[in-house]
Amino acid sequence: MTSFGPPLTSTDTDRHPAAVPPVTAGLPPLRTLRELDRRIDGCRACGLHRGRGRPVTSEGPVDADLMIVGDVPRRHEDLQGRPFAGAAANVLDNAMLDAGVLRTDVHLTSVVRCRPEDDRAPTATEIATCMPHLLAQVELVEPRVIVALGATATAVLLGRRVPIERVAGYRLDVLQGITLVPTYHPTDVVRGVPKAARSLQRDLAVAKAVLDGRLRTGAETLADLRSRREVGAV
Repeated sequence: MTSFGPPLTSTDTDRHPAAVPPVTAGLPPLRTLRELDRRIDGCRACGLHRGRGRPVTSEGPVDADLMIVGDVPRRHEDLQGRPFAGAAANVLDNAMLDAGVLRTDVHLTSVVRCRPEDDRAPTATEIATCMPHLLAQVELVEPRVIVALGATATAVLLGRRVPIERVAGYRLDVLQGITLVPTYHPTDVVRGVPKAARSLQRDLAVAKAVLDGRLRTGAETLADLRSRREVGAV
């Protein structure tokens, strides 16, 4: 399994996270996604559990090469307890279809598992509290490529906040060898954000091309960039 280094940095811009005790403290290591699902169902580590309908755990194959990570559950996800439902699901399904990606081949999840009230953005503390669930999920699934939907998921997985329009479609190296492809969130398409629909389909196609061996991985792209810099410095 993948061995992770220090926890990723939480990147909420208007709140600094307090020291959050790991939700896994004192618990045995997870062996299966079913065990992780049960742990999320029973999680009471932050206040979000008090207003949730159903927590969002995951959906898709346990050994998927491609993982898609959103930010937080919204109303339809909260009602159904599954990632990407309602209008966002229709947008994502159509974009995956256009990119040649089958939903049945993808492992879907989100950074935060309980719906924040009024669909607000999650706080840094809420992100940090939920982070062990996401890291455990990545460790169990071992995807080769992760597509991060939106600025929050991108910032969490990358470890720093960057404007999504600057990095959408890039192949980045994260978590010791996983290729991260940031893109717009399907809700951006629903809201009519310029270029969001086109970028979402394009970036999913980038992820598919990496998996098919038609594009370099994030690690290979980074190594090539460093080599070019070294040559230029000579």
